[in-house]
Parts: sequence; structure tokens; C-alpha cells
Amino acid sequence: SDMKQLHRRALRLHRRRRHGVAAKFAAVRLAGQRRRRLLSHSRGQKETALPSSWPQPSPSAVPQLQILGMGLMGSGKSTILRALARMLGGAWLNQDEFYHLGKNAKSAFLSAIRNGASAGAGGRSPCVVVDKINTMSLHRREILEALDGPLPRFRVLLCFAHPSDPPDKIGPACVSLCAQRIKERGAGHRCLFPDNPDIERILSRTAEGFQMPSVAELGQFEVVINICMTDSPAVSLQRVVDELLKHGCLGIGQLRILAGDALAANITTAVVGPQSTPPPRPAAAAVPPATKTEPGVLESAAPDAESLPIYWGVFFPPSEETDNFWQGLCGRAPPYFKRVPDKHVTLLYAGGAASDGQAAKKLGMPTADFAKLRESCERWEGKEVEVTVQSFVQDADVACASVVLPPGLPCANPHPHITLAHSSQVGPVHSNVVLARHYARARGEVVGGPAVVALLARDLGPQAVRLRGEVRAFRAPGHRPSRHQLPLAVRQREQRLQQQQQQKQKQRQQRPA
Repeated sequence: SDMKQLHRRALRLHRRRRHGVAAKFAAVRLAGQRRRRLLSHSRGQKETALPSSWPQPSPSAVPQLQILGMGLMGSGKSTILRALARMLGGAWLNQDEFYHLGKNAKSAFLSAIRNGASAGAGGRSPCVVVDKINTMSLHRREILEALDGPLPRFRVLLCFAHPSDPPDKIGPACVSLCAQRIKERGAGHRCLFPDNPDIERILSRTAEGFQMPSVAELGQFEVVINICMTDSPAVSLQRVVDELLKHGCLGIGQLRILAGDALAANITTAVVGPQSTPPPRPAAAAVPPATKTEPGVLESAAPDAESLPIYWGVFFPPSEETDNFWQGLCGRAPPYFKRVPDKHVTLLYAGGAASDGQAAKKLGMPTADFAKLRESCERWEGKEVEVTVQSFVQDADVACASVVLPPGLPCANPHPHITLAHSSQVGPVHSNVVLARHYARARGEVVGGPAVVALLARDLGPQAVRLRGEVRAFRAPGHRPSRHQLPLAVRQREQRLQQQQQQKQKQRQQRPA
């Protein structure tokens, strides 16, 4: 195809530019040796001898798979790239996750890419997935410079496009489909909301500024894969995996999780809510009064004194002995895991709802069952209990400890646990999924999922530790009845809307009668 011819030509130009025209044939020979050396790591072949003038690589320097996405907002990049990172056990870096840093978002994003591409104290991540629109050459150049380093790598570019558009530009078909998807996905995005009247204008302006990768730029990638954004995520993900296997940059043994499980983990289902203590909302702006909400828009009802807490749990006081115990359990956790600061067992998640019916609806259980659990948790409040840490389970996204609660203590989770650390791709709620698979396999059932769970799951046995904690309800000041803590972008938008309403009200009062 035309894209493959451009890719081959880009490789030749890239070699000439690096080594000079006079040494063209020597450069081609050395580049071929380097390519065979990279492929030998994943295929298990004998390495090709390098020239003595070249620095000899370390035996542990396995080529890192670096994947970049290129496509418009709403084209399906995050769905595919996040699933790829989860399948390969790598780091998923999305620029939107740094949006709350304001002016420092870009520098923090590039710094995270450099850290992912370098070999730190905890080792080098096997895969780095960069999730950004990358529609301009400046965007791609900054990311490629951040990914550069002396260690071996294998770069892949995923191009998300609409089949009805020309191959060298983002056309109206792509813009229309992306706008439709953004409006349908609700307020799940951190910085682009469905109620924004300028969505189509923003997408059209981004499409007009699209810059096709040049021949020299394509030469910096070993593989270029075109993704049809009209295909289902399962079809697109399987196509990417097949292409990576065909080019020898991926082995079957490197897949930590199946494609279907990786896509299913992208969707947060109605399981019991967060394990980490959510930070309090800023008290600078008052919450506007309750208004009628539209589909996909987060409700803005003000909390009242009778609203339910965020959750009931067993909280453990910090001590040197318990800190050493948690550190020992998390000793084998990957470096990209985020440690949960306040270890606790979630008994019942209510999300700060205004009534039992609203909280039960979020959890997908009958109101009567939720009311019984709530009343039981309220009776246990303030009591000190003893919890036994029974086993430790870890996969590519979360590390948790299964616990045994004292008789009579209620728990909505089928497997009570303590989330110790998790990746940025999933929340602490992923512990429920991992434990369900672990216990299903222990019963001899055949289930899908990451094979690493069975390798890193172990019973503590005689080393089981008993911890004493207190049952209490967690109430965040100023928290509104919603399932998850609102992101900073939503809070800022609501503050702006409230300020605009106050200004309009003042203008009306100042008008002469």
C-alpha cells in the first residue's frame, strides 16, 4: 500500500540523514543488524554480533514497546490504547489525566513519558502507551524526543481515521462521528463535555490543523498501523495485536490479559465503590441549588445534613509494624503502581446519596437489602474489631489483600479486601474483579483474565496477620451525592456558571424599574 511504501522510503531517508550519504551502504548494513538484534529478543533467536565500536547492550536490555496514538478526540484512541497497556502490563499515559495541573500539565506529561521510557530504580516498563491526539507534527516531535534514550525500543504508530475521508486529512465524516460519540459518552471526559455548544467547532478546527506525518517522521517508527474508527473496539484491538505479532515486536507470552477482558475492564461496572479516601472538595464556591438535570450531566444537588456517608469501613491506625507489613506485601508491585495511603476495608458504599433508594440503585441491589446493611453498619460504628489478612493477590493493575471479618460484621463486597496499590488505568474498585477471578480459579472454574494473577496470588498461611481497626463512616465535607468524586474540571466549570448567574442577577437588580 501507499503507507507501506512511504514507510520504507522514510526508513531509508532516516538512515541517510543519521549516517550521511557517503556511508549509505554501511548505514543500511548496521541498521539491518540492529533490527535483527531487536527482533531476536522477542523471537528467541541468537543475537547478531554487533561491531566492536558499538556499545554492547546489557543482557537485560529488552526492547521496550512504545505505542503512540494519532486521531481526533472521540475516535476511540483511549479505549484501544488503554486496553493495550492493560494487556501488555505497561504504562498508559494520557495527557487528559494531567489536566488538573493547569499550566504545568504539559511539562508533567512529558516528564512522565521520560520516566516511563527510562530505566529507573524499579526497572523499565515493558510497554509505554502515549494517549494524545498528536494531530500536529509539534505534538509528535515533543513526545518522540521524550521517548528517546540509549536503551533499545520498538516504536509503533496507530492512526485512527474514518474510511470515508481522504487518506491525508481528517474529513467531515470523522468530525461528525467523533462529535456524536462525545455527546453520547456523557460527562466521563475530563475536559470535553457533551453540553459544550462548541464541540463541533473545536473538532473542525482540530481537523483543519491536522498535519500528515512526513516521510522522515514515519521513519522513526518500526510499524505503522491504520485503525478504522467505525470498527468495534474488539475488532480494532485484535487487528493491532495481530499486526504486532506479525512484525515480531510482540510475543504470545507477553500478553498479560485477554483482549475481551481488557476492554471489559475499561468500563466501570456497578460494583462497590472507591477504596481510597477521596479528597475534600474546595470550600471556596458554594454548591448551587438542586436543578433538573439532563441525561449525561452530573447532578448538582446540594448535600443536606441527612445525606448518607461516602462509605462505611474498617480503618486501621498507622503504626510502624503495620507500615512494614504493607511494605512487605507491596514489595513486588510494579513501579507504576500508586500506593493507597489510608488502608481500610470497605463494608458498604453509599456515595453520599440522599436516600437508601438512590444508593441502592447505584449498587444495583434492592432498597430493602441496602437498608438492612446500612442499619447493621450503623450499629457497628465506633466498635473496635479484629481483621485477619488471609491472602495477597496482584495482577498488572492492582494489588490487594483478602481479609476475614469477624462474625456478624456486614460487608457488601463478596470478597472483603484491602486495596494496597493500583495503576492509573483502573481504580481501587478493580480489586473486586481480580479477587472474583482468583477465587473462581481456586474452585477449579475456567475463567478468562490475566495469567499473572495465579502467579502472584499466595495464601499467607501461618504468616497471617491480625489487625485491629475501628468501624466508622467516612463523610467528606462538602461531598455531593454522586458515585465518584467530581474531577477538577467539572468543579471549575460549575464555579464559572455560578459566577455568571450571580453577575446576571446583579445586573437585573441594578436595572431601573
